[in-house]
Amino acid sequence: MLRLAGVVLLMAGAAGLGLGAAGQLRRRVESLRTLTGALEQAERELSFRLTPMPELMERLARQAGEPARFLFAHCRDHLWELGEKSFGELWREALEGESDLLLGDREREVLSGLGDVLGRYDAAGQREALQAAGAELERCLRRAEEDRDRLGRVYTALGLGSGAMLALMLL
Repeated sequence: MLRLAGVVLLMAGAAGLGLGAAGQLRRRVESLRTLTGALEQAERELSFRLTPMPELMERLARQAGEPARFLFAHCRDHLWELGEKSFGELWREALEGESDLLLGDREREVLSGLGDVLGRYDAAGQREALQAAGAELERCLRRAEEDRDRLGRVYTALGLGSGAMLALMLL
């Protein structure tokens, strides 16, 4: 009986690893989707309302989906440090502090560069930077969706298959 319980636990653990890896790919896609949506919203705010940066961060912190909202909330909550740090530094700290964003190197590079432009240049320059960052994140999103579709099935099958294999070997 103990042996059977061990086999079941090993099988469940292996399946859980595969399903967890597939879930991480899904969460990454959702994260990139909320970030691109938030950047589009920021661009609209700057285009039509010329929203000041503190108000823009407040709006995005309230309206963006998770986990993107935490990025903007961190920036909003640390705007009081602007005399000591630049907005770009605050933005990078927020990017580094939010691990739930599940960003790759390219996405971090794009968003990090965006922080150096936001709040620093005129509205047209900020809109252009938001458009460029949004377009690059859209490309990253498409790649993440392809990875999710392709690798998600592989990770799930590997987890379930290796769990079954372990069970057969131990029985």
